[in-house]
Amino acid sequence: MKKLFLLTIILISSLRLQAWWDPGHMVTAMIAYANLSEPARKRVDELTKVLQRDYPYVNHFITTGPWPDDLKAEGVRAYDTWHYTNLPSNPDGVALPPQPEVDIIWAIGECQYILRNNRPREIEKARFLAFLVHFVSDLHQPLHSTSVFTHEQPGGNRGGNGFALKDSTWNNLHALWDDGCGYLSAYNDIRPYGKPKNPLTEDQVGRIRILANQLMNEFPESSFPNASTLDPDFWALESHKLAMKHAYRGVKGKDNRGRDLYLMSGDELTATYLQQGQEVVRRQLALSGYRLARMLNELFGK
Repeated sequence: MKKLFLLTIILISSLRLQAWWDPGHMVTAMIAYANLSEPARKRVDELTKVLQRDYPYVNHFITTGPWPDDLKAEGVRAYDTWHYTNLPSNPDGVALPPQPEVDIIWAIGECQYILRNNRPREIEKARFLAFLVHFVSDLHQPLHSTSVFTHEQPGGNRGGNGFALKDSTWNNLHALWDDGCGYLSAYNDIRPYGKPKNPLTEDQVGRIRILANQLMNEFPESSFPNASTLDPDFWALESHKLAMKHAYRGVKGKDNRGRDLYLMSGDELTATYLQQGQEVVRRQLALSGYRLARMLNELFGK
């Protein structure tokens, strides 16, 4: 654990922010891949090869996970609202603005429908497989489920994007959690944000596999009572609770009377906050991989 803290502090001071958590999406996909039935693994491999025809850098199932964010980076914004839902925290009781009807919960259901249906072409199935991998991972990132609405931010803080952090590699709360509270920073070199995408090397795939194996050993599927729950509405509420407890109300330390101090917008990060955040991140990465595997086994396992 001390090594983890040291690594985190080094990363805070030395690394540029790599947004959108590509390593997180890849490790979710790797955990899922390790838990697929043979028929399901064969089918996702087939669809990955179909997607690779149009996107040559998608050379392994795990690279389907970041692909929807690659579209955003290319200026394709039609799917923006598919990446999140806004379960509100409204401490000031402000009038809530209307929320998009088409959100991540809807999108996961749409992906399942397309993948079950025999009518769509293989390329469409391949695209929606990549969307599904990505959105299952996104919904287990707590800040993709929650916005806080206040008098100062009546339109919401956009999943923590409006929650500033001081003097940090991560300039807002959402970016911090997309990067796993520092847990994933050491893997950002695999797919550098904003750089041309290349097929993963065997070494890069191996690094993600090692990380996935570490998480599966630390958090076996049997350690999650609700691992078999495949309801995205349930996942969203689960993530919302984690966001409120550990992200927005994360403990940053103690005052001189031993009482908890909570991270506030504009604060500097502390090792205490990062430790607690990384534990949540590790659990959520493992859980999202197990649930994705179950979902894909239901879709393709027969």
